[in-house]
Parts: sequence; structure tokens; C-alpha cells
Amino acid sequence: MEHILQGFVQDVQGLYGEELVAILLYGSAAAAEHVPGRSDINVAVILRRLTPALLRKAAARIRVWRRQGFATPLFFDPETLHASLDVFPIEFLDIQERHRTLWGVDVLAGLRVDPGYLRMQCEQELQGKLLKLYQSYVECAQAPEDLERVLRVAVSSIVVLARTLLRLGGGDPGGGTAAVLERTQIRFGTSTASLRRAYALKRGDIQVGGAGLEELYRGVLEDVQGLVRVADGLAA
Repeated sequence: MEHILQGFVQDVQGLYGEELVAILLYGSAAAAEHVPGRSDINVAVILRRLTPALLRKAAARIRVWRRQGFATPLFFDPETLHASLDVFPIEFLDIQERHRTLWGVDVLAGLRVDPGYLRMQCEQELQGKLLKLYQSYVECAQAPEDLERVLRVAVSSIVVLARTLLRLGGGDPGGGTAAVLERTQIRFGTSTASLRRAYALKRGDIQVGGAGLEELYRGVLEDVQGLVRVADGLAA
């Protein structure tokens, strides 16, 4: 992957020159959990300022980057970054804890998030994930391949929220996805077994089909319900 990352850095440097502040790699690729062909390469580009003209420069390269496995980059300037901390505390903390500076300065070093904002967003996000899982079950219950797709997408975002619960509850939020889900179960006494199986499915470590897939989906629903109860309890 290193040659792909180096090529991306050179591309972005060529596009932005002195307007460029930093390029960050985050998510699974920064945490040694990247699975080629199954995981996106997530990057953030920090510019001195954000303008439509500057953003347009990247538009011509988006298709090339996607073919190389990159998700569409996140773009920030320093002002937007700091102003967003109380609105998206979970996302920024997760990036802060699992990132690598590919070029420039580490703009995330020293950032601080109010725990009150963190807990509030965590509960809201978990409730939203649960409602979306219910809705998707109604839409996809007759199509196992669609249920599998929903699970693959959902588990990545849910583990970020599990990390947040561990932060708020005094646990260790570090490490890989499977370890985080296991520690969440131990710390709060709520099952994450189905979420761990869904993660193994996403990675291609196991195969589940037919009735087994629907059973797994129902188990994930129960696991997320448990996480919602944990988040609600942390408010007390």
C-alpha cells in the first residue's frame, strides 16, 4: 500500500503546493486492519483555506483515487476543524486516535473534546443506527445478499460508537475492532457476539448465508439495543 499512499501524497502536493497544511491517513488503513478489496483507504487533506476553486482541483483526480481504493477525501481548513469539534466529537476523536500523518504537521495533536458532547452524540448515533437497522430489515428481509451488505456497512460505524462508550466508561478504546467489541462486552456486560461475527463476515473470515444470515442480523439488532441501553445509562 505504501507506493499507493506515496503517489497520493505526490498528487495532492502537485495540486495544492503551499496551500497544503497536512495529509492524514485514518481508519482501518492506519490501524493495520485494512483488507484490500473490502476496505476503503481513508484520508483527510487539510488546506490553509477552503474555497470552491481549491476543492475543484481535486475533482479531476477523484476517479483515479477511487480506482486505487481511496474513499473521497475529507477536506478541512484549521478554522473548520476546530469549529467542528463540538458537533462531530466522535468522528474527530476516532481519527485522532487512529491516524498517521502522511505529510505536514499533525493538526490533531492536542485537540480536546467535551465529554458531554461526546456522550450526547454517541447516544443519538446509536439510536439512529438502531432505527436504520430496523428500516433496512423491512426493506431487505427477502434478499439475503442485501442483508449482508447492510451488516458490512453497519459494523464499521457501530464499532466507532463502541470505542466511544469505552472512552466514556473508563475502558481502553484502543486496538482493533474485534478487541474493542470484546472489551465493550466485558466492561458493560452487554453482548457484542453478533457484532463480532458481523465483523468477521465483513473481513471475509467467515461465510454466512440463508437462515444463518437472518439470525445474525437479528443478533446484531439485539447487540445494538444493548449498546443503546449502555449509552443511556452513562447519562445518569
